[in-house]
Amino acid sequence: MRKNIQYLCYLIVVLTVISATVGIFYSTDGVPFSVENIYGETVELYGDGIYKYDTYFTAGINKGTDAVMIFIALLFMILTAIRGKATRYKYIHVGILVSILYYSTCLSFGITFNSLFPIYVLLFSASLFAIIFILSELLMKDTISAELHEKHFKGTAIFILISGSSTLVWLQFIIPAVLTGAPMEHIGVYTTEPTFVLDLAIILPTYVGCAIALYRKSAIGYKLTPVLLTFLITIGIIVIGQTLFQASMGIVIPIQELLGLVISFAILGLIAIILNIRFLKHF
Repeated sequence: MRKNIQYLCYLIVVLTVISATVGIFYSTDGVPFSVENIYGETVELYGDGIYKYDTYFTAGINKGTDAVMIFIALLFMILTAIRGKATRYKYIHVGILVSILYYSTCLSFGITFNSLFPIYVLLFSASLFAIIFILSELLMKDTISAELHEKHFKGTAIFILISGSSTLVWLQFIIPAVLTGAPMEHIGVYTTEPTFVLDLAIILPTYVGCAIALYRKSAIGYKLTPVLLTFLITIGIIVIGQTLFQASMGIVIPIQELLGLVISFAILGLIAIILNIRFLKHF
């Protein structure tokens, strides 16, 4: 890795740790309060810390994500230092970088404006360009071994397809809102949910395309598979962290959402760990 790209990765670590640490520990000693949103609904805002103007529900999600991202950032720092020692580390490194970009995107576009906004934007920019530089280099220079190319990972391709299709779960919130004209559930003080856009417009087609490429034994399929599996693992861990933080705040998650949005993603993440370990043995 070129030194300037390595320095960019270390900057990403610093920015992620700052954002996550402030999100978890910074407090203004405020208390929750209620406001009326643009849809005429009364919603409860968190009222404290950097997320004081976000809904109580969203603050729990953000804090849970922040807790996990501190450990992900530290792992990313270690991988930045050792990625040159083995090819498999390079793919894990990019997969974790994808999760950091996803994190920064959600912060930049998905929460109420706060004093960390410049950090969010800088982290978003740094992680976006780092992915462009590192992934393009990985796709162009690293070759697939003959041993790996001889193997046909049909099961892994099907799993990646299923994982990408899991983002369709968001349609249960989008379609009723579109048909009735009513605001989406948990929309709070926001106008839209960037997670829906990222998952349906980017994650879904990327996973479907990777699954097809891997099934056809295309080189790009072999290269993207460990990246996407690593990203899926981080999402599974993040979902667990979000749920634990919400539970600690007294937020009760309906059983259908617990099964469809929490347990399902956690199971996908667990399976992704197993498949990724098996897949990376060939690198």
